Amino acid sequence: MIRVDLKPDLEKSLPKLGHSEFEFLFHHSLAGYWDWDVVSGETYMSPSFKAMFGYNPEELENHINTVFSLLLEEDHACANEAIGAHMESQGQIPYQEVLRFRHKDGSTVYVNCNGRVVSWSEDGKPLRMIGTHADITESKTNEQRAQMQARRSQTLFEELRKQKSKNVALEQFTAIASHDLKEPLRTMGSYASLLLSNADEANSTMSQERRLQSLEFIASASKRMTAMIDTLLDYSKIGKGSQKSEVDLNKIVQHVTHDLANQIQQANAQVTCKELPTIQGYGVELGQLFQNLITNAIKYTDPSVPPFIEISCTTDENSVYQTFDVKDNGLGIPEDKIENVFELYSRAHIDHGFEGQGIGLARCKKIVELHDGKIEVLPNPTGGSIFRFTILST
Repeated sequence: MIRVDLKPDLEKSLPKLGHSEFEFLFHHSLAGYWDWDVVSGETYMSPSFKAMFGYNPEELENHINTVFSLLLEEDHACANEAIGAHMESQGQIPYQEVLRFRHKDGSTVYVNCNGRVVSWSEDGKPLRMIGTHADITESKTNEQRAQMQARRSQTLFEELRKQKSKNVALEQFTAIASHDLKEPLRTMGSYASLLLSNADEANSTMSQERRLQSLEFIASASKRMTAMIDTLLDYSKIGKGSQKSEVDLNKIVQHVTHDLANQIQQANAQVTCKELPTIQGYGVELGQLFQNLITNAIKYTDPSVPPFIEISCTTDENSVYQTFDVKDNGLGIPEDKIENVFELYSRAHIDHGFEGQGIGLARCKKIVELHDGKIEVLPNPTGGSIFRFTILST
């Protein structure tokens, strides 16, 4: 990039120099020189200036309108603003902009534009402005390539990170699933072996009542195992075959509370929802997320205290994430259970006799991570829990 430093002494001598002298100075330079009569609009453009855009000297009229005709329309406002600021500040604000011009062959030429008003009227109006144009297309193209490569690298890094996260989750999923599915299998195997060893009724000491009880245990274990497999399949399908779309979370919560109306009424629960944003997300899964959190808030509560659930969202203008809170006044999460509460088959209130398979919060975590967010549980200062999660805004 070549810039011409117009020193004060040079500025004083400029009016004495003709176009031929400037042509001699700038003809062999990579920078194109221009000299603009602000009053008449007549603008001298050096041969190198015109050649920068693929034109011979005689092909372009020497007028300021010619310069703007070459300038991309999208950059007109930027150029006018920069020139205006320079003139209005009496030259205190330098004129220096990178603008895009259209080459004769249709390509875009990136130009570093530098200029200065060198002649003013007695009342402070600009009369003459000169400057240079330097072609920086190559460096700009290299810069754009570098930025594109950086974006590609970042995308690849994110994909690798997500894949690694999926692999870790899959390993955990497999380990937990295999461990928990073995329990009903062991029960079924144990009672089946007991029945087989007493298959000969003539020599068996096993009562008919005990036989029926063993069969009931086997049937119960089989039913429990089927339910576990079904929930695991549902868990594994989260986000599969879905496409992101514009989702109004206010409507999502309205639909969820409508579906849970009977449960909410029976528990004498109150669900309040502050204004929520519209985001790009997976509508069905987001509905499941709010349904799980509201259902848990109603379920895990003191029967003598009507459940109260408050849903809200905060937005940080410096962040690309929306932060959501689902507050309740329930039993809260025991401190020793918080760390693992979002894992498969983790149950925080097993000692209270609540039924469940311990998969609801694991499902919530997977849905939040599907939206590139995180979820955590915090103690509610007034009692109960605050489930806080983030979701990518776009």
